[in-house]
Amino acid sequence: MIGTSQTCSGNRSVPSGIEKTFQLFANTDNHAAVPVLVNALDSPYSEVREGALSALLHQRHAVAQRALVQRWRKFTPVQRTWIELSGISLEIAVRELIQSSDHEQFALGLEVLNQVPEYELIPALALIVRDSGHSYRDSAGNTLVHLAASLRKDLRTGDKKVGHEAVRNRAIDSLGDCISHYQQHESVAILESFLVLVTRENQLLREAWNNTKHPAHTAIIRFLRHSSRPEIIDLVLSSLTDMHPSVPVLNIVGLRHDPAFMSELTARLQGNMNDTIRRNLSKLTKVAWAEEHRNVLEKLNGLQQAAAVHMAMCTSIGTDRLYELLLLMASSQHSSGRLAALEELASYVDPQTNELILDAVSDPNAGVRAEALRQLRPRGIPGAIKLLLQHLDSPQLVVQDTVRNSLAEFNFPRFLSAFDKMSPDAQKNTGRLVRGIDVNTQRLLANEMVDDASYRRLRALKIIEVMDNHLDMEADLIKALQHEDHFLRAEAARLLGRCPSSASVTALRQAMLDRNVRVRENAEASLRRINGNKVAVPSIDTSIASEEVAT
Repeated sequence: MIGTSQTCSGNRSVPSGIEKTFQLFANTDNHAAVPVLVNALDSPYSEVREGALSALLHQRHAVAQRALVQRWRKFTPVQRTWIELSGISLEIAVRELIQSSDHEQFALGLEVLNQVPEYELIPALALIVRDSGHSYRDSAGNTLVHLAASLRKDLRTGDKKVGHEAVRNRAIDSLGDCISHYQQHESVAILESFLVLVTRENQLLREAWNNTKHPAHTAIIRFLRHSSRPEIIDLVLSSLTDMHPSVPVLNIVGLRHDPAFMSELTARLQGNMNDTIRRNLSKLTKVAWAEEHRNVLEKLNGLQQAAAVHMAMCTSIGTDRLYELLLLMASSQHSSGRLAALEELASYVDPQTNELILDAVSDPNAGVRAEALRQLRPRGIPGAIKLLLQHLDSPQLVVQDTVRNSLAEFNFPRFLSAFDKMSPDAQKNTGRLVRGIDVNTQRLLANEMVDDASYRRLRALKIIEVMDNHLDMEADLIKALQHEDHFLRAEAARLLGRCPSSASVTALRQAMLDRNVRVRENAEASLRRINGNKVAVPSIDTSIASEEVAT
């Protein structure tokens, strides 16, 4: 803060004479330096005043404290910030101010406290606020709440948590004594400060909010019901994770529907619905925002709406009210809210809900569409398979996966085991469904083609034909042209006629030199077919909705 002089030989700054003097004063343990520095605070020269202030901030003498607080209003905002950040204790001087009967001195003490919080003074302020006849009770109450909130914040973010924890305990003890005699003062500031600092484990608090005869019970419940202060909301919500929650406080979770509370409630419940929370939620028979105040849900974002829906389903507010809530959320503008509603509607099977699910199949959000598609078959909706197949080629993987899981019985192992018992039409229709649904079809078919049993190899080729799966299996068919089984080679050569690639043409030309006449004939026929037709990739006919898979 003090100016420096420059050396003639370079740009490196060196301390000026006055700066050296103040550095010496700052580092000395001789209290005789304090009066000198105090006098320097009133110097007409700004450099001297700043040097004196800087040095005094290293002193812990009461005289230094008094000098700083008495000149508080003469300091600039920047200088006040220096004092605040210096870590100097002003407790002695400020205590003298707030215990003064002089109005100006008392007001000055509060002013300093609001910028330089001295947490050790919380008990002293509490005594002042407790005195209903004190002239400055209200202003002291505001400062008391400010100090409590500042201490709570420092406990979360500060680097002196051990020391602050001891200070908090002393503050809670002092405020707790005031709470025990609440009927004598009825100070909201004391009540608020206590609730800001305390945790749910505090025995005095648990007694106060559980015992309806406690002098502060009604005031505490009322405050917990309406305060939007984050620390108070945190205290209310902590009851959700309490193994033995206070019933009056737990009920507040269901009664509050203000934006600040709803925002914090839903944020906490996102992905955090453990058994304890579910058990406590089940005790709620009244949830205002799920009943007469459902309009508040429209102000939440999608993730918050989803958390609210899942929370409501854990409560005991009644099936009818829950259903009305789900219908409301199913039409939410947020996809996460709609998705949560559809997930919970899975347990409602009735014509109205079925119609809603059918509408959701066309939802613009892929996640919502997938959830609607998942519920089609369990609900027994007519034409479900056909509707699912229409979404099999969806560009969204979540929709594809949902369709495949919903049609899981159309899998290759099951199809293979039933193949020989099926009619030709069933083989064709079901086979093409399996080809599109079971992503393992190509791999499993390839395994069949190299099986030791010749009938399994030939059956695999027949399956390729009925599935119209020639192009997917082209590499395996080309490889089969080298197999020792001439029946396999001959069938592979025939099927490659549907694969008009240069690789297939080359392989077929080589097969025309095969030692087996049937292989040569089929290879020649396939080459003629390729030259005459360029076959397009076959697609799945989504109009096929066969239920002919053998059970």
